[in-house]
Amino acid sequence: MSDLTAEEAQSLSNFLGNITEHTELEALALITREGLKLAFSSIPTYDVNADLFSSMSAVVLQSASEAIASLGYHQMLEVVLRGSDAFIILSAAGRFFLMGACRKLEDLGKVVTVFRYYAGEIAKRYP
Repeated sequence: MSDLTAEEAQSLSNFLGNITEHTELEALALITREGLKLAFSSIPTYDVNADLFSSMSAVVLQSASEAIASLGYHQMLEVVLRGSDAFIILSAAGRFFLMGACRKLEDLGKVVTVFRYYAGEIAKRYP
């Protein structure tokens, strides 16, 4: 995982495991602001290209950051894209971002809460 030590990589891996343990996400990625995939997992029935999933985050993050800045706000923390049958969430986690996808719309609130918690914990350790 990038320039991380083995201990840091294991710590991040534990965070990602906790996220999947507490949610029904179908895909989860740890990415850089540029959309570089550091870690990715998905359920077998979720047919998605891991590199495409991660790289499209860069476009969303750039657009969201520009929108926040143009309104005079500071630091984009979270983006939720909701369709009629699924959602994607991006959360700032220090120097990383968490990205998750799920087709269970009723889980949106729970996933947002879990992402906020773990993104905060990751941000404390990897500012």
